[in-house]
Amino acid sequence: MADLKPILRRYGNRGYRAVQLEAGILGGKMYLAAYAQKLGATGLTFYDDEVTDFFSPHAAGKSSIFLMAIGKSRRQGDSPMANEKV
Repeated sequence: MADLKPILRRYGNRGYRAVQLEAGILGGKMYLAAYAQKLGATGLTFYDDEVTDFFSPHAAGKSSIFLMAIGKSRRQGDSPMANEKV
């Protein structure tokens, strides 16, 4: 998450691209760390006010830039719902 107002005020559109670049680099490091621990990882870029609300009050006034989910991968057919009868 980033507080874009001061960044955009100082650097303009170039600041937004710098924030995206930094988020991508950090995300790449998180991918490497997750895979080194035999975990799965996926990253998403999006705009979602619900994420800001979830992390508030710390996130109040900030924008979602990059979201990562890290955890144990589930293989096809390993779903807890896979053995239930419909």
